[in-house]
Amino acid sequence: MTKADLMKKFNELQEEKKCRIEGIYWNSRKAEIENAINCLEASDEYLNDCLTIVKMKYPNIYNTVANNGDWKHHSFNRLYIYNTARLALA
Repeated sequence: MTKADLMKKFNELQEEKKCRIEGIYWNSRKAEIENAINCLEASDEYLNDCLTIVKMKYPNIYNTVANNGDWKHHSFNRLYIYNTARLALA
């Protein structure tokens, strides 16, 4: 899949989920774009599980994210929680 195809899919998912993810642009690496696409495709149940993992492992990060409002539609927190939970499980 080319980078143009990935960016097209990424932009479509952002519009569908009504969530903009900061830091992913045309000059991003393909792996970063694919990771953001996977994050957008993740179900709400999976994202809640990710938040639970972050809550247990990093309580201060959890408090900060929880106090910022709807983290699933936040431009930074959705991808951050997704990546942090994956890192904690690795």
